[in-house]
Amino acid sequence: MSFRHLVLVVAVTLAAAACSSTPAGDPAANPPAPSGPQATVGSLRLPLPPGATYTEHSPDGLLDGCIAEGTAVCEARVLDLRKADPDAPINLPSTKRPFGWYPGTDMPTCITPASPPGKAAQATGSELLDAGFAPIGPKKAEYGRWQVTCENSAQNNQVRMWWLPTSRILIVQYGSFPGWDAKMDTLLAGATFS
Repeated sequence: MSFRHLVLVVAVTLAAAACSSTPAGDPAANPPAPSGPQATVGSLRLPLPPGATYTEHSPDGLLDGCIAEGTAVCEARVLDLRKADPDAPINLPSTKRPFGWYPGTDMPTCITPASPPGKAAQATGSELLDAGFAPIGPKKAEYGRWQVTCENSAQNNQVRMWWLPTSRILIVQYGSFPGWDAKMDTLLAGATFS
């Protein structure tokens, strides 16, 4: 092997190594925290739309994990099920059961932007409309969309769910409609994990 060929091999190897690793002091190694409001749930960091809020804990517990915007009190809920009461019975989220987005063992309520937790009618049924996997930042979550019927038919709506079983993070979008669906998809695309 000639000296010139050896120098070329070493130069290519060093260039490849420089492209494949990022020095610890480099900003790309530690991306800046998103500016603006965000929800931090377990290892999940979720940037919120401008003007939106996240209620980690409310005094009555009804709005725990709620994302709210404008006049809607709870458009979506982000919960870390690892923090659930270990003595309380729980149903793990699943697209294999009718109320698969609901981790409780009682009957869920029909939460919508117009009927927040505590004011919502009892759900009477649900039908799975769509299931599969959907992205949350770099991860794939179990995804489902249900058509929910309620005691008060004015509260009939659709519910979307994303479930990360390893992280045990559940995201539920209530009162699904096209405008909020697009915002929710954008919000989830910007998710990061620590």
